[in-house]
Amino acid sequence: MKQKESIDYSELHQLDSPANRLMRKTIWGNQDIGQQSFITPPYLDELIRKTGIDADTYVLDIGSGVGGPAIYIAQKTGCRIMGIDVSDVGVERARKFAADSGLSDRATFHLGDAMEMPFPENAFNVSISFNVINVFKDKEGLFRQVLRVLKPKGIFTFLSGAIDMPADPEVIKRMSRGCLIPEYYDTAGSYKTKLKQAGFRVMEVIEYVEDFRIQNKLWGDAFKKHYDAIVKEQGKETTDHHVKFFDTYLRLIDEGRAGNYLFISRKPNS
Repeated sequence: MKQKESIDYSELHQLDSPANRLMRKTIWGNQDIGQQSFITPPYLDELIRKTGIDADTYVLDIGSGVGGPAIYIAQKTGCRIMGIDVSDVGVERARKFAADSGLSDRATFHLGDAMEMPFPENAFNVSISFNVINVFKDKEGLFRQVLRVLKPKGIFTFLSGAIDMPADPEVIKRMSRGCLIPEYYDTAGSYKTKLKQAGFRVMEVIEYVEDFRIQNKLWGDAFKKHYDAIVKEQGKETTDHHVKFFDTYLRLIDEGRAGNYLFISRKPNS
């Protein structure tokens, strides 16, 4: 990602650290699959159904993190899946997760920049991404990269928060710390426009409001519940910023300014 110099993923997420695992257990319970986002197995099951992923599908996961959702999909469907992520820790953990799950032959993970993907044209049947697209500044450029590596009639589906950001400087500051950089903000409408400009046909947009509110509150409450453990790992300043971030995000949801959307688009046949 071109903007990776300004975003410290290791600080923001501490991928698969003890405190991270403790929070995930609190938030997800038996639905913890190693996700670093707002995705859950029921979301993934719906996505599998809507995209038709099966044993003959080759899937690209953009921003695959520690590989939880990718491996879940591979286990459920028998598909082949390739993850790409800029985090060396995430890719290392994902590869180990795949090996431990007996899926190294079907779930592989590449350390690299999704803006400069090394994959050939027309390689994948489906591309997915979960709460990662918001950190890309040049979304249309990213979408063109996805279009390039998808086969004709291939499906691109991603889950992303969309925000109608108020002009309040304090709100902008809090949301920026949570990886929602002001100049990268998009509404659902602007996402659709950029997908179309990149060459996709937008098939469906699904908004999740109630679930998104619940999940934001769960994340915020988990940071408060495990505050001391997180401070020990990430420091007080970073932890306090996360608490403020989720409190602010919850307020934006309640004001109707923020939502979580599943975008489903298709690459034209020619």
